[in-house]
Amino acid sequence: MPHEFESGFFVQEPAWHRLGTILKNPPTIQQAILESGLNWKVLKESIYRLVEGQPQEIKTHKSLVRDSDQSVLGVVSNRYTPLQNHQAFSFFDFLLHEGSVTLEAAGSLKKGRKVWVLARINESGLEVQGGDEVRPYLLLHNSHDGSGAVWIQFTPIRVVCHNTLSWAASSGYQDEAAKKAIRIRHTASIQEQLAIAKQTLEFTKQQFSQTIDEYRAMAAKPMSMSLLSEYVGQILQTDSPTPTAAWKSIAQNFAAGRGNQGLSLWDAYNGVTEWLDHQRGRSEATRLESAWFGSGAYLRERSHLEALALL
Repeated sequence: MPHEFESGFFVQEPAWHRLGTILKNPPTIQQAILESGLNWKVLKESIYRLVEGQPQEIKTHKSLVRDSDQSVLGVVSNRYTPLQNHQAFSFFDFLLHEGSVTLEAAGSLKKGRKVWVLARINESGLEVQGGDEVRPYLLLHNSHDGSGAVWIQFTPIRVVCHNTLSWAASSGYQDEAAKKAIRIRHTASIQEQLAIAKQTLEFTKQQFSQTIDEYRAMAAKPMSMSLLSEYVGQILQTDSPTPTAAWKSIAQNFAAGRGNQGLSLWDAYNGVTEWLDHQRGRSEATRLESAWFGSGAYLRERSHLEALALL
């Protein structure tokens, strides 16, 4: 099994359906924790070094250890407070009881160093154009190695091919300013911040309508092959006259990708997202990790911003 993907579940058949456990129906929180393989805790343990042959505790830092296999996830300052996996899921508890969301995916990457929970907001999706629907989701992702904060972000997904259309991790700070994302530091007050986050994320429903307006504007913008070449060149940051494998895949997706017709900026944008979600990288696992947390997230952000620049 690729090291990026350790465990997880997906409901029905999303973009990365060949990974993890496929569930027929959305699970409860208790089921989700078990099916995702996240039923473990992160412990803070003291670190020692040898001084003249005697162990001496390093009081400024702690190691983060997974209790299920005693693996070391990272080293952090002694002020760091882990957000346990069950606490991450509990963020969605009141939304599940209200019927506001359903859990669609969750899992562990890089041997527990990164975990995520994806929930669908139970509102009707909106059509960008005839038969092309986009639905709103919330993505919570957390680092157990001390490399980042807890992020809770709005992300829309295109139903026809399950492309993740908006950038997830790489544009977090911009999304935070736009009230589409919340960043929570690992401190002793993290539970209080989660309580505030539950109220603030109601703004994401308003952001969804604004995002659909952007997509509809893309669908109304005609796209020629020369403009497509310019658009993809800006995203990949290359002006080479020789088509790359990435360019060829995106051009093919633009013309005949799932739900595309090769006519508009919307088709071009989805040509890029289809490449990122389904074709780029060595495997399904590397695509998932990259699309949400790595270079794929950065390219997704660029594709969105470059598309808006063409409008």
